[in-house]
Amino acid sequence: MTSPPSNFPAPQGYVRPGYGPPGGYAPPVPRSTGPGGVPLAEFGERLLAYLLDGLVLAAILILPAVAVMVALLVPYAHAVDSAANGQPHVAVIVGSFFWMFVLIFGLQFLGTYLYQVTYQLRAGQTVGKRVMRLKVVDAGSGASMAAAAARKRWIIHLLFGFVGPLAYLDGLWQLWDPQKQTLHDKVARTVVVRVPA
Repeated sequence: MTSPPSNFPAPQGYVRPGYGPPGGYAPPVPRSTGPGGVPLAEFGERLLAYLLDGLVLAAILILPAVAVMVALLVPYAHAVDSAANGQPHVAVIVGSFFWMFVLIFGLQFLGTYLYQVTYQLRAGQTVGKRVMRLKVVDAGSGASMAAAAARKRWIIHLLFGFVGPLAYLDGLWQLWDPQKQTLHDKVARTVVVRVPA
């Protein structure tokens, strides 16, 4: 194909030999794919799903946590009032705080298990993942995640939550991992993929 004369405009889509496409066009970067060629979830997508799930869990757990606090703060208030009258009830004061901690921790423990394991096993998705169109699948076969894998993911995520700043390592691991897996994905042998439209 020859170049058009210089006094005529080039046809649309014509690229002069030796020149790249106009407008700084760059070819799209191919997405990493998981089992069966399904695109893997990107870090930003997973982060948004995680934040949405945090809001859902907070909304679910707020009422039971407030009920526990109110139930245990009433005896605490009576004990403090008695202490002001010269009859300290240290056991009631300490016991109220102890049981408040135990019950609220137990509620969070149970709530996260039911949400991250039981609920997610139904379709491989939490509410956040459903909104972001993501799904957890087996890394080898692409089949739905097994119950054992869901439990492993939850336990590892929970354990990392107890080690402070190292908890961030779990989520950030996917930034340099070729399969975009977090550490809890690696232990459970799962990947998070995009759900086809």
